[in-house]
Amino acid sequence: MYTIFGSTGFIGREIIKFLKKKNIKIYTPKRNQIKFNKNLGNIIYCIGSDNWKENIKDGFYSNLGHLQKILFNSKYKSFLFLSSSRVYIHQNSKTNEEEYIKIKSDDLNDFYNLLKLTSESLCLSLNNKKIKVIRLSNVLGNNYSSPLVLPTLIRNGIQRGKIKLFINKNSTKDYIGIDDVTQLIFKIINRGKERIYNVASGKNTKLIEIVKIIRNETNCRITLINQKEKILEPIINISRIKKEFKFNPKINFKSDLKKTINNFKIFLKKY
Repeated sequence: MYTIFGSTGFIGREIIKFLKKKNIKIYTPKRNQIKFNKNLGNIIYCIGSDNWKENIKDGFYSNLGHLQKILFNSKYKSFLFLSSSRVYIHQNSKTNEEEYIKIKSDDLNDFYNLLKLTSESLCLSLNNKKIKVIRLSNVLGNNYSSPLVLPTLIRNGIQRGKIKLFINKNSTKDYIGIDDVTQLIFKIINRGKERIYNVASGKNTKLIEIVKIIRNETNCRITLINQKEKILEPIINISRIKKEFKFNPKINFKSDLKKTINNFKIFLKKY
């Protein structure tokens, strides 16, 4: 049995779809439910808050506060915590799983990273090889309501007919396809030899390449604002998952983004 915390979120919903195809029993606790009278089997903790800057309290409890209560007070076969590759934002080129992480505790932008790293440390401090962590990159998929950059750009292109870029057009991010994510999660839980894994494509995409595809698919206008601020996220080291699971990213960013934009059009027309 798999227990999914965060089952109503984008990643949680996709994990459930994947497990249902394999006819695996799934349990989805109610929101804020943290006490249980049964063994929860394989726990996947993917509760998170994309709105952590505006709602500090919710960001704390979703990324750390609830985690410790479930981790310490529940019975389970295995436990997987979904962290973020965003913790590498200050790393330049050193992004393997064993690397020391740079952080600034007085920077609000690092609040999220600190929550994730504290949760990671909590999980990995426990002497249980079945408790694992993945540092997940930006995920390309049907994340319709998210305030994250890519879903927001797609919605604005479709609904408003215009996109405003508030950071330099040559800023870069790593994107991995949702199908790769769900398959890797299942493999890591069941046969992962390590306790922490980067889950990413290992390749960055420029922001301008993304918005050009959105423009071609939606006929929207692009406005450049504050082009002095350039965010070049480091290339994520994926040698561990490549070696252990023979991982080769299936994502074709251009065609996959076109499909995602089309799915957004269908969804937004309905709702």
